[in-house]
Formats: sequence, C-alpha cells, structure tokens
Amino acid sequence: EITVPSSAVALRSDKPLTPAMVSAIWELASALDAARVPAEVDNSVWLEVPSRLLRGEDGRNDNIWLRECLTRLTGVQLSGEWRGDPWGAVLLAEWKITQGGSMVRALIPPAGVHALRSPQNFAKIEARAAHSLTGHGRQLYVLLADKKRLGRPFWTFTVDELRSLMGVADKKSYEVWGQFRRWVLDPALTAVNDYG
Repeated sequence: EITVPSSAVALRSDKPLTPAMVSAIWELASALDAARVPAEVDNSVWLEVPSRLLRGEDGRNDNIWLRECLTRLTGVQLSGEWRGDPWGAVLLAEWKITQGGSMVRALIPPAGVHALRSPQNFAKIEARAAHSLTGHGRQLYVLLADKKRLGRPFWTFTVDELRSLMGVADKKSYEVWGQFRRWVLDPALTAVNDYG
C-alpha cells in the first residue's frame, strides 16, 4: 500500500509536459472523479475514457497524436518520501486504445491515483506543465486551469476582478482599459495560445 501526503509528491519527466498531455491528465482526473475513486487505493485502477475526450476538441481523429501523448504519459514519474522512506511510481502504467479507436483503457497505479485526486498535487502537475510560460501568461494559464478544473465552461469577470487576478490592481496605468489590454491581457492571451 502506498500512502503519501500531498506535500511529498514530486513530478519528473524526461520530456516537458505538453498542453495535450495536461489535457489528457485533466480528463483522467475527471474520469477518476466521475467513478468516485478515492484518493487512497490499494490497487491500480483501470479507467475507460472515450478517446475523443483525451484527444481534445482539436485533436486528430486517427489517434496518432493521442498515442504519442499516452506514450509520453507513461514516462511521467512520481516520487517522494513517506515516513523517511523514498518511493517512486509512474503516473500512467499502461494504456490500450480499444473499440476501433473510440475508447482508451488506462491503468493508473495507486500513487498516480493519489496525485490525480489530490488538489495540491494536481496543481503541481499543472505548474510543471506551464513552466515555459512567464509573467502574465503564466498567471492567465493558472486562472484558466483553475476554472477548467472546476468544470466551468465559461465565466464572467469584471475588469477590476481581472486586473486583480492578473496581479496588476496596484498599477495606475492599467486602470485604463486600453493600457491593461495592450500590455497585460493581449500578451498573456498570445502566450497561452502559443503554448497550446
């Protein structure tokens, strides 16, 4: 049995997490949530997820990129320490594309379940994925990721709320919408869109 506190989990990968990988991780976490799998399990968990969800809205229908994404996810490692003893695991142990390409069976080991079901660990996974973003782009990504995690397809902010959430509420020059949009919001949108 692997029982690990949230603070002990670290994420390692030979290759950086791509937006497609993060999207797949979100969907796997959502499938665990929908199946009401607890954060602490004794055995690995098989999930069945429609491949269209793991591919994302703009994914190729032939699953070429999904296969690459799943292969890379098997290389994402978790490690940590529990009561002074080190441990290691993978996030995704095994995957199979079934039913003519329409379903994915994914085997998640106990430590992977824990990482995906624990909000603190999940935030660390997303932070690792967004490492290439900086400044306002990273702030916007975190804001959007939080809303996606909450399952909200859309939301509304006042301009003042958005300035505050982007960390520029104290800057007088950004009280003018045009300046805020030109120097904060548009560059952040461009960075996030370029990232994926």
